[in-house]
Amino acid sequence: MTFHYRDTDGDHLYVTPTTRHGEPALNLRTARSDGQGGAAVDIPLDHIEELVAGLRDTARQAAAQEQHA
Repeated sequence: MTFHYRDTDGDHLYVTPTTRHGEPALNLRTARSDGQGGAAVDIPLDHIEELVAGLRDTARQAAAQEQHA
């Protein structure tokens, strides 16, 4: 199973299951809409909650900054 997200500019984020050093992980991969690059990172499953918590904190900070702008 692959999770796919495309932003309004047409850039893509793909999340797929993988293994890292023999342990289950998720691969997060980006692809630019112009085909000029991207990046990838493997996140071990035991770090997913930390990743999600960091995303939520960052989203809250962005929302707070937007309200004060």
